[in-house]
This record gives sequence, C-alpha cells and structure tokens, in this order.
Amino acid sequence: MQRKTFLVFLGALAILVAVAGTSAYVVWRIAKRTVVETVLTPQERTVDIATLVTQVRELNRLETASMRVMHVGTITQSYKLVPNAMAGDEITFLATGDVIAGIDLSQLRQEDVWRSPDGTINVRLPPAQVLVTRVDNQQSRVLNRKTGLLRRGDVDLETRARQRAEANIRSEALKRGIVKLAGDNAEKKMAELLHTFGAEKVRIIRPQTGNDER
Repeated sequence: MQRKTFLVFLGALAILVAVAGTSAYVVWRIAKRTVVETVLTPQERTVDIATLVTQVRELNRLETASMRVMHVGTITQSYKLVPNAMAGDEITFLATGDVIAGIDLSQLRQEDVWRSPDGTINVRLPPAQVLVTRVDNQQSRVLNRKTGLLRRGDVDLETRARQRAEANIRSEALKRGIVKLAGDNAEKKMAELLHTFGAEKVRIIRPQTGNDER
C-alpha cells in the first residue's frame, strides 16, 4: 500500500515538474520576444511639440499660369588626392515641382484705372511675375547615394540638392516663358472680368508690351 502511494506521489510529482517546465519554457519565450521587441528593435515615436499659426495675410494675387517641372541633378563632394571610393560623397536627386506665375493686384494703383471720353475702361496691369516655386515632396526622391568607405555622408547634402533643384525648376519655367504666358492670361482674364461687370470697351495696358483693345 505504501509502495502504491509512493508511485502515485512520484507520478504526480513528474506531472507537476512537466507542467512547471512547460510553463517556464512558455514564460522564457514570451520574455525573449518582449526583450527583442523592446530592447533590440528600434522604436519610432513622433512627438508634436507645437503647431502655431504665426502669420495670416490677405493675398491679392491673380494666378494665371502654372508649370510642372521635373529636374534630375547630382552633387558630388571629392578630394583631389583621395579617390571618391574612399572619401567621396555623391547624391543624385529627382525633384518634381510646380511654378506658379501671375500678377500681384496689390500693386494696382488708383491711377492705373481710368475711363476714356468714349467710355473705354483702361487698366494698366502690374508686371507678371513668378509667385510660387515649390518642390513636391511626394514626387521627389533620392535616386542614388554613394559615400566613401572612410567618411560619413554629409547630412546637409540632400538639403542642398533639393534647394538646387528648386532653383533649376524655377529657371526652367522662366526659360519656357511662364511669365509671358501669365501676362497673356492675366490680360484675358481682366478683360473678361470687366466685360462681365458691364464694360463694353476695355483696353488692357501691359508694361513694355504696348496695349491691346478688347
């Protein structure tokens, strides 16, 4: 009887040991996964420190032309006596941006609008100009980055590539005649607007372009 009781005790003890071992293994796996996720895996957190409206302006712009421009450029840093593979830094950046041109109506003075004896409404428009140049961040990206083995990449190189791309986007739009296009469209829009207000004869005068009767 005592032997039977002893065997039952040993069986129960073996079951308890097996359960304890299984539980310890499960706890170890959970702890290992927790350590990997919390210690070895980088965690990214975004903290919004402040969002402020610092200025509100009333805009008097008439946007009359827009161009979308794509630019690809490369900036390379190198040393004369060291190969680029060892100490160079190079970035190739693809930028897509928008250039918007038009006229600034705040420059329109009272003496720039007058009525002729025959009833013609005369308007002397301000010169057309580029109003906005911006890079579309969602459509712009780094195509290639090469950094030498013996140096760290210049953290400001992408910023300079972006700034250069913005300048080239503006320059290309100017070459393509965006200012003239904006002036032509501004003239048409202003004439249409004055006709809508009831003016039968309108003359738009543009800087250095003479005048046209519409």
